[in-house]
Amino acid sequence: MSSHLTPLQVCERMIGSVEDVARICGTDRKAGYHWRHASQTRSAGDFPSARHLRFLLGHAAKIGAPLTADHLVWGATEVEINALMAKWHKQRAAQVAAQ
Repeated sequence: MSSHLTPLQVCERMIGSVEDVARICGTDRKAGYHWRHASQTRSAGDFPSARHLRFLLGHAAKIGAPLTADHLVWGATEVEINALMAKWHKQRAAQVAAQ
């Protein structure tokens, strides 16, 4: 059985550290650590605002990462993210080899 990743965990797998994710969202680099815990207005691992989601989707598009809006709302299984990342790394390696 695979484990389910939160939206923040998906971003950490695809983009980088929690500090990288927070920086991309336009916040202090340490803000992301708070997102790992639930608050009165959101569940643990969710992002505080739609603005953050737009920044993350824009960054993912810029680097070609397979991040989707569904990942940012629902998260994903670890198996799904591992498969997407393997495919993405293979595509990037092929692009580098073609250059």
